[in-house]
Amino acid sequence: MLRSRLSSLIIAALLALAVAGFVFAFSNVRRPPEEKTSAIVQVMPPPGDLDLRQVSVGVTLAAGYTGDLYVDGNQVPEDELHRVPAIYQITLQPRPGGQFDLGPGRHCASVIYWPLASPADTRPSPPWCFTLH
Repeated sequence: MLRSRLSSLIIAALLALAVAGFVFAFSNVRRPPEEKTSAIVQVMPPPGDLDLRQVSVGVTLAAGYTGDLYVDGNQVPEDELHRVPAIYQITLQPRPGGQFDLGPGRHCASVIYWPLASPADTRPSPPWCFTLH
C-alpha cells in the first residue's frame, strides 16, 4: 500500500512538472512586437517576402507626411518615384534599364520621412528586407 501510494505521488509530481514545463516553454514562443514607426502605415513588399522582380517597392505614410525612398542604401531619384499624394504613397516600380533594375536576391528598403508642415524634421525608418527571384 505504501509502495503504490509513493508511486502515485511520484507520478503526480512528474506530471505536474511536465505540465509546468510545457506552459513555460510555449509561453515564450511569441515574437517580439515588430517595431513600427507611427508615420509608416505600410511597406511594400512586406518584410521577409519572396516576390517577383517586377514588384513595387514602396511605402504608405500617415496623413501629412512625405519622404524619400532608399533601396539597398541608395536614394531613388525623383524621376523613378511614383508619388500618390492623396494617399501619401511613394513607390518605385523597377524597370529594365533603370537605375533600380533589381536583380534576384535579398534587398532592403527604407524611407526618410518628414511632416509636410515641417520639412526640416526628417526621420529615418527602420529598413525592411525582402527577396526577389
